[in-house]
Amino acid sequence: IDDLRTCTDVLAVAFTHPDYRAYLDGCQREQQVMLGYSDSSKDGGILTSAWELYNAQTRLAELGRQYNINITLFHGRGGAIGRGGGPIYEAILGQPPGTVNGRLRITEQGEMLSFKYGLHDIAIRNMELVIAGVVQASLPTTVQTDAQLPASWREAMEQLSARAHASYRQLIYDTPSFMQFFEQATPILELGWLNIGSRPARRTKGHGIEELRAIPWVFSWMQSRYVLPSWYGVGHALSDYVNADAAHLPLLQQMYREWPFLHAFLDNLQMTLSKADMHIAQHYATLVDDHELRQRMSQEIQAEYERTRTMVIRIVGGKELLDNTSVLQESIRRRNPYVDPLSYFQVTLLRRLRALGGPLMLTPEEQAQADETAHERARLTYAVLLTINGIAAGVRNTG
Repeated sequence: IDDLRTCTDVLAVAFTHPDYRAYLDGCQREQQVMLGYSDSSKDGGILTSAWELYNAQTRLAELGRQYNINITLFHGRGGAIGRGGGPIYEAILGQPPGTVNGRLRITEQGEMLSFKYGLHDIAIRNMELVIAGVVQASLPTTVQTDAQLPASWREAMEQLSARAHASYRQLIYDTPSFMQFFEQATPILELGWLNIGSRPARRTKGHGIEELRAIPWVFSWMQSRYVLPSWYGVGHALSDYVNADAAHLPLLQQMYREWPFLHAFLDNLQMTLSKADMHIAQHYATLVDDHELRQRMSQEIQAEYERTRTMVIRIVGGKELLDNTSVLQESIRRRNPYVDPLSYFQVTLLRRLRALGGPLMLTPEEQAQADETAHERARLTYAVLLTINGIAAGVRNTG
């Protein structure tokens, strides 16, 4: 979050340095800037990350105009909502006015390639959505219509962001026992044995949340069906804001209808809340040894989930999540019954595997010499990894 707030300061220094100015002149005054969705979300929570990314893009566009430099924004999005994922057309239209200008670069995560480009017709459709979004976001009429963000909207987002940030940080970074709950209630420790990903799960040998990469952070919460990084803290922010003034709820409803940024954010929130399953998540919580910790954390997370769900429905309208997107709503309802059994299997397998000492992978030579306990650990490890793959494929999000 701090990096997003200071990015224009860094670039301003570069743009005024004589050597860098000479370099830019040789590049037709073109500058590419990559925005990190994953780590800003992990650092400050999903709502604060989205708002600070919006502000950073606005400032970057203004900086480019000030120095007469064409800035292309490179959106480092992940596949999951907690890492900037979501429907691409809506995401492009949700960018700040004047920041697209016919040029856009986006990361396509490995696990999303088969979904988006595995079939020719779907690949063409995906590219149509990207091109249509870029063209529409670049039209002068679009930019002029939304050029001046109403002061009341900006003030509302500042208040929501500050409250969501405080709520998120209080749980994730300021609760001493949170790491214990996280490691036991999710398969984060077992993910390291999965033969996927291009980098280790942690940046250093440290054991804190700070050293953990964003991919396993999101992946493990998705596996346990909490999907926590994609919504936690938003409920507190929305409920406090709405309860503070009777005029705030109609204001948020207007912002949702008329502002593509908030519309895309709340629709993504609906989707991720629908993919979460607190009943199954409670089964993962039974893996936590400390009964008091398990009860306290489970109740806190459950309360925030219900708070977030209730507030989103009040703003968006309808009786249930995704009532305004019936196709996606039905898709999730039809898919979940096939995925849910894998989650129950995974909890049982994790309990048995951890009781024997944790994951173990054996080569054929080692298997020939291993004792019965080692064989069982290796067998359970393989079974756990199968369930991880299956759940990831079923919910269509990893990290």
